[in-house]
Amino acid sequence: MKKITALLLLFVATHTFAFSKARVVAADKIPLKVLYVGYNPEKPMPANVVYYSTTVPAIERAYKTRMADFKAFLEARFTQVELIDVRDYNPAMSDKVDVTIMDAGPVKLPADFSRPMILMHAMAPNVGLPIGLKFDWYCQCLEDDALNINLKHEIFNSPKKVNLTLVNRPTPGSFFNGFQGAKTPGQMPMWKVIKADPSSKEQYIIGMVAHGEGFNDSPDAEAISGGVCLKNAEAVALGRQGNYFMWGFSASPDHMTDEAKDVFVNTVCYIKKYDHMLPIMKKVQISTRDWIDETIYRTDKALYEKAIVSRREGNARLLKMQQDLKDRKAKGEDIGRGNEMFLKMPVTNEVESFESYLQFWGGKDMFAKFGTDTKAHHKYYKDNYEYYYPVDGYSLQVDTDAQKLGVSNRKVAILEKCIQLLEKNDNTEVAQRLLERYTTEKFTTAAEWRNWLTKNKANLFYTEAGGFKFMVNTYQNKTAAIKPAVAKSNNVANAEVPTPADPVIVTAKLTNENQAGKMKVEIDASILKGWHIYAYVPEGSPFILTEPILELPGDVKNTAEWQSSAGIPFTGGEGMFVWEDKASFKTEINTSAFKTGEVIKCGLYYQVCDNNKCFPPKRKIVELPVL
Repeated sequence: MKKITALLLLFVATHTFAFSKARVVAADKIPLKVLYVGYNPEKPMPANVVYYSTTVPAIERAYKTRMADFKAFLEARFTQVELIDVRDYNPAMSDKVDVTIMDAGPVKLPADFSRPMILMHAMAPNVGLPIGLKFDWYCQCLEDDALNINLKHEIFNSPKKVNLTLVNRPTPGSFFNGFQGAKTPGQMPMWKVIKADPSSKEQYIIGMVAHGEGFNDSPDAEAISGGVCLKNAEAVALGRQGNYFMWGFSASPDHMTDEAKDVFVNTVCYIKKYDHMLPIMKKVQISTRDWIDETIYRTDKALYEKAIVSRREGNARLLKMQQDLKDRKAKGEDIGRGNEMFLKMPVTNEVESFESYLQFWGGKDMFAKFGTDTKAHHKYYKDNYEYYYPVDGYSLQVDTDAQKLGVSNRKVAILEKCIQLLEKNDNTEVAQRLLERYTTEKFTTAAEWRNWLTKNKANLFYTEAGGFKFMVNTYQNKTAAIKPAVAKSNNVANAEVPTPADPVIVTAKLTNENQAGKMKVEIDASILKGWHIYAYVPEGSPFILTEPILELPGDVKNTAEWQSSAGIPFTGGEGMFVWEDKASFKTEINTSAFKTGEVIKCGLYYQVCDNNKCFPPKRKIVELPVL
């Protein structure tokens, strides 16, 4: 009997301890309701998933595992967790939870969506661009480490203090490609967000960075961390605008370091604080005053000559790479379709003149004034630095009105000066023009302008990302939603000339050969000066290789090989080759089975970049009728 009693007591004690332990674990969970929006692997994988990697197996693996990974992680940290496939999501679902984690797309949110949301990797620009957030598409090239970290920020300190392990590592080479590079150290403290996986032979999902220029110039936004990427040190990997948080890193919890997991949990708690606190400004300006600094840096004879040397060295590497591919092919190795096309790419050592180079960077008007006297160019930029304002979203000009007043257009003093002119009835046209240029108001009398400035002066902020404007900080006004930007199609090649908003124009033509039943398809790309598309990228590079597209009517298959125009070495990208100004792609097709009136679809899949930014990959199609 005593033995039985002892066993019963042991059973009760053991289960009491287990129950107590379970209660402690439950008590450790953060009392938030979290909605995770991703891909349910039980559904077929769509053709275009938001995940991006240089290897297809990495994408397929992420599609199968991410939802379950987030489920286990979130349920261990928060009291309530729901999961939904993005194809079943609607914004009203976010009204029933505290925080939404958006890990898959596409998704379209209304402009007045105000619930706290974390946007993972490429979902940041996918959601942000249509509504004008600062989460633009700088480059889908973020790797595993954070840098330029605001260690005092709340996401590293609350509710759990996270002591980040910082290691000094060599600065990414791309950080030196621009005016910021002069002040960039050779080593930087870095924090590992995505843990290393020595057993994996494939690169993991690649993350996203946004432009850092102008990111902090409004009270609704904050850049928290940069990251190792193929752009510059200003790129933003972790940042917030209004009720949205950009988590640019790609890792799901199984791939995060333990420190990163804790910071992610802190981030969920942090963005909850901004419930119903909408962004108050829309990003409309890509080129900020930093572009003048970049122009000063670029208009340099020594830099031009260095680029020429780099091109020649790159072409020598190209010939060696092609010979290596020929040798591998001669041994019977399958070198792949991309390498086959690269093997046939011709080489050119043609370079533009220094005069043409200066006209591109400074413009023809500047060249007409100062020719090749770069010191005179630089003096002009510096003397007028405080008077530049937008021509459009991508270029700047000197404001001669502000210049005559002698007052910086980013100081409130210019508004005060203009109102004083109106009050004195002196130079009123210029004063009115400047007030409307640098604010979002349209008052018509001096009294109205004076009342507005007196009322709002303490709450004014100046934003270049928002269009070189003084705006009123209405951040506590929870109904001050930004207006959505107009979405543009990425899939139709219908513009006539390349523009900063669309730097590549794709055209195509179908010509008869001298041989019956044979025709030639030629695809041409006109590329805006200063931009490039990719002819060859090394293995593991996140940049998108340009691919010609050909879709023939019926069941006809194209077996001919494409021939391209010559690519050139990309300065600052070891082993990388690009097309600038123009690119052409040709192939021969058999049309003997075609019927008159049938349509051939052809075009390009490409990514276009300049020295400072990249656009998302695009697919442009031209339809050619068979005559």
